[in-house]
Amino acid sequence: MKYFVVVVDDSKFIHKIIGNFVDPKLFDVRFFVSAEEAKKTMGALPLQGREVDLVLLDIYLQDGTKDSSLELLKFLTRERRRTQVIVMSGRLSAEEFGEFYSHGAANYLLKPFAEDKFMTAVQRHVRLARNTPEYQNQPLAKIKVDDRQVFISFLAGHEKIACFFRDELMKNDIGSWCEQAELLEDPLWKTVLLEAINTCKIFILLLTRDSLQSAYMKQEIIQAFNRKKQEGNRFVLLPVLYNIKENQVPQQIRSMYCFDITSANNRAEQIHSLISSVTKKIRSMG
Repeated sequence: MKYFVVVVDDSKFIHKIIGNFVDPKLFDVRFFVSAEEAKKTMGALPLQGREVDLVLLDIYLQDGTKDSSLELLKFLTRERRRTQVIVMSGRLSAEEFGEFYSHGAANYLLKPFAEDKFMTAVQRHVRLARNTPEYQNQPLAKIKVDDRQVFISFLAGHEKIACFFRDELMKNDIGSWCEQAELLEDPLWKTVLLEAINTCKIFILLLTRDSLQSAYMKQEIIQAFNRKKQEGNRFVLLPVLYNIKENQVPQQIRSMYCFDITSANNRAEQIHSLISSVTKKIRSMG
């Protein structure tokens, strides 16, 4: 089945560029110049048995403000939980991206974009859309994406286990930030993710043999520990050992209670126990 992509941009030139980038054998692409037109069409899609995999959304449309784009994003978040959204702009500040990310955008692209970078982002996010639990007909609770309470810190090679945490949390009505630490290399992402660590209730640190060698992971750990020093029990830091021995973990981290999921034999049971503990802790924190 072709990936279904919706492009919302008031520039027909951008429509043409994107149309030239994507393979029509793999992608069914619909183009719109206004948020209102796109919303009206997408509102009828479920009746036609169609689901949108990805929306490419220009931040500044014809009215010159971002209001209509934000409204469309909120509609997508509310009605299309598995749909991925990438925002596009020729100019984008960290604050603007943070605002759209907090309302459900998954990534951004700056114009003019190179074909390889554009297609890498598109292919990643259509696959993410197809792999969400909801798409696989598994139960998935509805949550407010702008009310994420857990930050999951991990490296790119461990996205699968981190996303399993994210999905299990979602089933318990708990939203999370689940973005690889390497994104800190990007100034816009760095601002968003470090602010997320400052606002979440629980920081889950997924530790592997590679984690402590990563400069990006170290930045997240330092940010979390600094907040822990300031707020004490009002902020929870949970180290999770995955593919690493406890004696390889620094004493400062080892002194905390560490969840150990290194054993594959009962990993699912261990993760469910962790999720249960996180859920109870968040509810007790109010």
